[in-house]
Amino acid sequence: MGLAPGAAVLFGGIKVGQVTAVRPWSEDPTRIEIVFAVKSGTPVNQKSTARVGSISLMTTPALTIATGSNEARRLIAGEVVPSEESLSLEEIEGRVAKLAESADALVAELRREIPALSGDARTLFANLNQISGAQNQQRIGRILGNVDTMLERESPKLAQITEQISELAKHADKVVGSVEPVVNHVDQTVANVDKTVNAIREPLTKDLTELGNTLQAAQSVLKDVQNVVSSNQADIGETVRNLRSTSENVRVMSESLKQRPWSLIRTKQPGDRRVPK
Repeated sequence: MGLAPGAAVLFGGIKVGQVTAVRPWSEDPTRIEIVFAVKSGTPVNQKSTARVGSISLMTTPALTIATGSNEARRLIAGEVVPSEESLSLEEIEGRVAKLAESADALVAELRREIPALSGDARTLFANLNQISGAQNQQRIGRILGNVDTMLERESPKLAQITEQISELAKHADKVVGSVEPVVNHVDQTVANVDKTVNAIREPLTKDLTELGNTLQAAQSVLKDVQNVVSSNQADIGETVRNLRSTSENVRVMSESLKQRPWSLIRTKQPGDRRVPK
């Protein structure tokens, strides 16, 4: 790693302190503990991360601390700053070697594939040359000539169809113009109907209201008659019976008068005649 006591501590690229100790961590000897001191007021926070790096290839290693977040809690003396693993020169050389091996394999693969791709490209160019050859060019010329001939032959018909469409559009404009007065008359008729309905509505409503009041009064009178009939039902029955008795008496008297009309003149009826012996 190359970091030693006295190395600079950079916070956001600004030197704020120096490393005071570099030693194996007591809790995990496989990890290295770096103790450093920074100026008072340096905003090292929970989001800050530390890693070992160099500003340039010619400078000594330094401890670089990221600025983190302004909303994160500030760390106090003795707290741990999370670290990021830094790559050593050996690891970088190993990765470069692996990359070179991958590049060699890629180059070998390209050497195998390029001849096939070249053959396909030659076949494609040959097909293009065949398509654009003299024979195909003559065919294309004949097709275009036939199209021109067909257009010349059908042009009068197309012009006639265009004229017919124009005439039809003119007639359509006339029809639309003739329909407009009808639409206006319909609108006027609807307006007149609305006025008539509005004129009739008020008297009709008034008549219906009066009819409703009359019906309510009639219902009230019927209720009163029913009450009177209910309260005098016994007297009415007696009166009806008396009328029946009187009618019967009148009928008996009429029969008696028919048989004995003299009873109205004489107070005493004569004796019955005796049949002579």
